[in-house]
Amino acid sequence: MLLIVLSLTLGSGVAASAAVRLQAHNLCGSHCGTVGAVHGDGTLRQTGTGVTYGTIGSGQIAILDRSNNGTRDYSVGGWDKRWSHDGWVYFKGNGLSYRVWTSWTVKIHGSWGISSNTTATGWGFIQGSGQWSLNGAGGATTSKWPKWPSAGKSFTITT
Repeated sequence: MLLIVLSLTLGSGVAASAAVRLQAHNLCGSHCGTVGAVHGDGTLRQTGTGVTYGTIGSGQIAILDRSNNGTRDYSVGGWDKRWSHDGWVYFKGNGLSYRVWTSWTVKIHGSWGISSNTTATGWGFIQGSGQWSLNGAGGATTSKWPKWPSAGKSFTITT
């Protein structure tokens, strides 16, 4: 029975990941780039067209939905406090999870546990500690990804 549950759980994660990539490629086409960030603390800001999702152990996320399509193109869970200002929606808490799609800007400030996966076209900024990868740099093993730049670094998300 445990094996069946484990197989179903792993299979649903693969299907969900494939669905996110498919949705992102519908939004940004052949110009999609990728950004991965794990075990982070600090700042991660991204502006793009595509999909970004992840978790924050402790911190804050601000989302600006730039799609202008009349729908809310994001979902955030695990927040303790929520507020809005100048078109931005802010969420603060421990154990946050988020998913944002279409056109967006996302600002994350975390004291620990920032993990993010992005498939989009756009740009960003990263500063702090952890590992990160731009368009697969460092390979498939996250422990071999470059460190987050402590002085900060701007980047472009594209192929």
